[in-house]
Amino acid sequence: MNTTQLCVTAGLFLSALVFAILVKNSWRKRRFLGGFTCLLLLLVTVLSALLVLLVSAGTRGYKALVREDLAATVYITPLGSQQFQARIVRPNAVDTTLAVAGDELYIDARILKWKPIVNILGLHTAFCLDRVSGRYIDLRDERTKVRTVYALDGGPRPWDLFLLRTRYGFLSLILDAQYGSATFTPFRDLHVVRILVTTSGLVARGE
Repeated sequence: MNTTQLCVTAGLFLSALVFAILVKNSWRKRRFLGGFTCLLLLLVTVLSALLVLLVSAGTRGYKALVREDLAATVYITPLGSQQFQARIVRPNAVDTTLAVAGDELYIDARILKWKPIVNILGLHTAFCLDRVSGRYIDLRDERTKVRTVYALDGGPRPWDLFLLRTRYGFLSLILDAQYGSATFTPFRDLHVVRILVTTSGLVARGE
């Protein structure tokens, strides 16, 4: 949870406490109309605070995308015909070393794009690398040879807004879009591949 979200949540819960006190006083003085109004406001503030908490929990593991961010640097070591080792280095994450089968390195990601009204909470387009695998150039190889697929960060969690958005339509009020993006590049003659996330999706650049 970023500082903006924390301040908004704290403000909403503080407001809810104030409305709860007003509800209690209104019912004690038999001012039922005023008490009912405060009760409605109490429910709205509590639900709003819970929504902010839901968004914070559901975007855990996602990183905000500004313009072009480095998602990972992949160091490639050939192991033989259609076999290579990929050491994946990501900012603020544990390095991962994988044995990959194929002619090309394939990586995909989950991307969340927020409605402009939600930007006031400090939320902007965010991404999370999802899977890495090998890709064969020849379709027959793709169908018959060994496939290697690995999840990064354990894959999507049950409490993940990317998955929740596909199940619950009401989240369209805050999420403009959720989509997947992928990129692949041949590892031949390449030793280092930089995986970048842009506003249009993933890009692989060899070094």
